[in-house]
Amino acid sequence: MYNLSDLQNQFSKQKINKAKKLSIREFEESEKNRFVCFVDEEAASYDVGMTIDAKAEITEYSCECGSKDFCIHALAMGIFMSENKTGKTASRRGPRKKISETELVMEDLNSEELKSWLLEFFKKNKDAEMQFMLSFGQKKKEFSEAEISELIKNAIAFVAGKRKSLTAPEVKKIVDLLTKALEPVEEYLMQNPNKRESIKRFLCLSEQISLYTRKILFAGTRMDTFQKKLRARFIANLNHMKDFDLWKEMAAENWYLFLRSKEAMTFDFYYFIRELYHDGNSDQKMYIAGLVRDEIKVWMKIGFDLRTSLKQDLLEIIAENGFFAELQSYFPIERYQNSYNLQVISEIMKIDLKKAEKACKMVIESNVDERFNLPYYEILGKIYETEGCPADMAYIKRKRFWETLSLDDYIFIAENEADAEEFKKFRNRVLAFLKNSFFNYKETTELYFGILDYEKNYKKMLDVIDSNTPTSVINLYAEKLYLTHKNKFLMAVRSRNEWNSTEEDEEVLADFLTSKYDAGQLEDSFAKKYYGFGSDRFSKKVLRKAGLS
Repeated sequence: MYNLSDLQNQFSKQKINKAKKLSIREFEESEKNRFVCFVDEEAASYDVGMTIDAKAEITEYSCECGSKDFCIHALAMGIFMSENKTGKTASRRGPRKKISETELVMEDLNSEELKSWLLEFFKKNKDAEMQFMLSFGQKKKEFSEAEISELIKNAIAFVAGKRKSLTAPEVKKIVDLLTKALEPVEEYLMQNPNKRESIKRFLCLSEQISLYTRKILFAGTRMDTFQKKLRARFIANLNHMKDFDLWKEMAAENWYLFLRSKEAMTFDFYYFIRELYHDGNSDQKMYIAGLVRDEIKVWMKIGFDLRTSLKQDLLEIIAENGFFAELQSYFPIERYQNSYNLQVISEIMKIDLKKAEKACKMVIESNVDERFNLPYYEILGKIYETEGCPADMAYIKRKRFWETLSLDDYIFIAENEADAEEFKKFRNRVLAFLKNSFFNYKETTELYFGILDYEKNYKKMLDVIDSNTPTSVINLYAEKLYLTHKNKFLMAVRSRNEWNSTEEDEEVLADFLTSKYDAGQLEDSFAKKYYGFGSDRFSKKVLRKAGLS
């Protein structure tokens, strides 16, 4: 057993000197008489623990190096404790971390060596140089438009250089640099009491970034997302102003630049004022909507008209705040503008269903592609359901039939269609389409036979039964087909040269045949009709059930 006071006399001088050269870190008493620390040896670091008794005898020790003997690291700790009167010195509690190899190397470097290496490194790594300057350069508290532009230019140039196309990892580097570079700018803009000046400089910032996105091809959407989040934070800060009168002044000034200015505006400015509205609370939204409403009234008097995309944005604001009814004449239906038209009709429906119906029909008549009419048919369907007009509802179901392919819809159309000639064309088109789809879709066969069943046209059913007719469908109408023409039904069944059906469906049909026909008829029909896949199997099944095999 070793004693701290006599430890240095129990080992060779060489081992003692080597132990003294090792570094002791984060020494502390983890519990009573139990001490721990890190011992650093060159690039390695070891976790060492030691327990002593009241006489300073070492009763237990451990080291991360794994040695079973009293290793050099334990010796270094013991010497440290003996020289510091068992090491009971103040130390910071908490998690203890090992020092990394890089940290050890840096401890041995002098400042000139480090400066020299960094300067060489920055020559080949401009984005790292930018990060270094952003972290350790002089911090500014105010920024002019020129300074903001320079920050953005440098951040992008450090990565992009003169290239016109960037990869996704390079875009990420730029976004990371811009995020770091614009942190103090963003803080300045949000804290600046002069909101007019802050908005002006924010728009400068936003437009500068957009300028580069137009010049350089950025992979992915990371840059767009960065701009949207930056704009959202800035506008949220504006909309949380406590002085509502000041906010109204600021909102009016910027919205009037859009509503009254004759000069072209940038997309960034338009996105800014639009977000100012959408991020606002109900009072703020109502105030901006009031500005828009008053201006539209002026436009209506002088005959000024906006292009549809802008009008659609204003329509959303007007409608949300209850001003559509008095301004609806400014939002007429426009040809080939389906998104806008649907929004207009949606608002008209709240006021006048007849007028909404007329608007839908106007659009349907003007559209050259039937696919664009589907949402208008859906609106008309809702209107007719409300008004309870079966003939009109039949018209809509006929127009939308190709979406649903529903037997119930077909029956409704057949019973309520006012135009007999139109229904005849519709019926012929539907049956032809379904018949040509038997091979690919079982559902179309079911619908086809369902329509003939509704029409009681079992003769036609017998005519169309072939190898593509599912046995399950034949089973549905077997009794009615048998009663229509017994011999023709038997011939239709036996003439099928393929049977792609389930065992269960075949059993049902075989049982039906043996219950309706005598053994002689079945033997004559099936005994020698072993043609095609499945036909042989079914024939044998029928004959077996009839007691003929």
